[in-house]
Amino acid sequence: MMPSRLVIYVDGSSRGNPGPAGIGMAVFDADDKEPGTPLFEFSRSIGSATNNVAEYEALLYALKWLVETRPVQAVIKVDSELVYKQVFGEYRIKVSHIVHLVNRVRNLLSQAKNTTIRLIPREENRYANRLAQKASKISKNNKKDTPSPLSPSPEGTPVIDE
Repeated sequence: MMPSRLVIYVDGSSRGNPGPAGIGMAVFDADDKEPGTPLFEFSRSIGSATNNVAEYEALLYALKWLVETRPVQAVIKVDSELVYKQVFGEYRIKVSHIVHLVNRVRNLLSQAKNTTIRLIPREENRYANRLAQKASKISKNNKKDTPSPLSPSPEGTPVIDE
C-alpha cells in the first residue's frame, strides 16, 4: 500500500551538452522517521539531450507518476535552480522547446493535487543524481533508448512511458 504523503527526489544527467542523458527518481515515505530505502526508484535513459532538458524530463516523469498514483500529498525535490525558477516564472525562458517543457510541467502540476516542488542543494539530491547518472551511462553505452528501471515498482504502482 502506498503511503499518503510522499517525498520524491528527481534529477537529470547529461554526458555532454547535449549528450547521452538519463533521468532518476526516488520516492520516499514522508512520514518515515528514518528514511533510507526508497519505496520506489526509477532510472531511464532518454537518449541525447542537454542537462536542462534531462532535468525537465525527470520532473515530468515524477509529475506523470503522481497524477496516476494520486497520493494525498507530495513534495518533489529538485536541485536545478534554472528549472525551478523557470517553472515558477522567476527566470526568463529564451528557447521555444523549453517553453513547451515548462508548459507541460505547469499543466501536470495543476493535475497533481497537493503537490509542491522545492529547490534543494545538490548535496541533498545524491540518490536521484546517482540514478540519473547511471541511466546516462546506459544511454552512452547503448545506441538504443530503452527504459532501465533499477528496481521493480511497488505492487499497483504504474510505470509511465511517454
